[in-house]
Amino acid sequence: MPVAAAYRRLLGNRRFLAFFLASAAGDAGYAVYAIAILWLSLEVSGSLVIAGVVLFVEFGVYALSFVVGPLVDRVRDLRSVLLAGYPAQAALAVTLGLLARAGTLTVPILLALVLAISLLWDFTYAATLAVLPRLVSADDLFAANGLASAVSGGQQIGGYAVGAVLLVVVGPGDAAVLYGALNAVAAAFVLGVSAPAAPPARAGFVAELREGFRHLRATRDPPLASLAGLNGVLGFVGGGPAVLIAFVAAHELSGSTAAYGGLFCAFAVGGVVTGLALGALSPRAHVGWVLLVAPALEGAVLLFAVATGPHLLLGAVAWFAVGALDVVFFATLVTVLQATTPRPLLARTVTDVYLPRGAARAFGALAIAALTVVLSPLALAAVIASVLVAAGAGGGVAFPKVRRLRF
Repeated sequence: MPVAAAYRRLLGNRRFLAFFLASAAGDAGYAVYAIAILWLSLEVSGSLVIAGVVLFVEFGVYALSFVVGPLVDRVRDLRSVLLAGYPAQAALAVTLGLLARAGTLTVPILLALVLAISLLWDFTYAATLAVLPRLVSADDLFAANGLASAVSGGQQIGGYAVGAVLLVVVGPGDAAVLYGALNAVAAAFVLGVSAPAAPPARAGFVAELREGFRHLRATRDPPLASLAGLNGVLGFVGGGPAVLIAFVAAHELSGSTAAYGGLFCAFAVGGVVTGLALGALSPRAHVGWVLLVAPALEGAVLLFAVATGPHLLLGAVAWFAVGALDVVFFATLVTVLQATTPRPLLARTVTDVYLPRGAARAFGALAIAALTVVLSPLALAAVIASVLVAAGAGGGVAFPKVRRLRF
């Protein structure tokens, strides 16, 4: 089988093996962090609106990754970025966890630490996405992402499950400490990754920044400007599922930490399973339809998931399906960018295309959190679902080049 042959070829690549083990540890850590940070915000502040502010800070800083892109594209060996980023994130995460455990964590300190962790993640995120095309061929990118998801996915499932248990047993502070430990493990694996490239000619930071945006505006195959715009629309409601899970747990399930952990874990595991499926199917000839159909389906399933209300088991199944659809657009988009972008421009292209998503997600988190004050969970879900359906269906009409996209 071609997929099996590609997997064997990839596993024989020691640099790729070290990279995807590092990614697995990092993804497991972020899984623990993601499930804990929203509930930690609620625990410290008692307000979903403050939790929305925390998400605004996190994803607002992620949106600034476009500034990091030119700096990462300059680096001869991207391993150095990862070796600096992972340990620094570990130190900040452990600090966050210890303060939470001691009961001395305040909202301003929480926001400052989230801001710092997110800023560091801009560098590791850009470097991680730019490394893969230096390690494997374009033909193997879907398989490489799928294989990385196989290990990272298992680690993520474990991370979400452990994070959910930690929330119930000892609280989100220990989850943050575990996030720090897993970042340290990722740094150890990165020692085996070497991803050198010929150093590009430097034209100055501003010129390189402009070059990245020119590439985004000028490239028609794939239609980068259209993809970035659609990415932004979907980003505005991108934080919706996480906020809705907390909203449902707080208002429909008596504020149960266990219920929140279980539903969030089901949602996250759904995304992991989809990552594996995309890697196995490698839908290169149909990526346009994949990008458009998934958001529309997610909107319908999201509405059903919230409508399950206090039915925890049915809700877990529904949130699993929401998670399975939620990751499709961005995971597929990243693979398209990795396969089609000239390597000297990859970090800039990925971060520039992420800019509309990150900025929209930051402000969307604030808007969605504010709406929890005036809307019921089902009414808020209807608003978010309408945006998802409109983006998927309307995007196919507004952006015919996206619909026909393949690589």
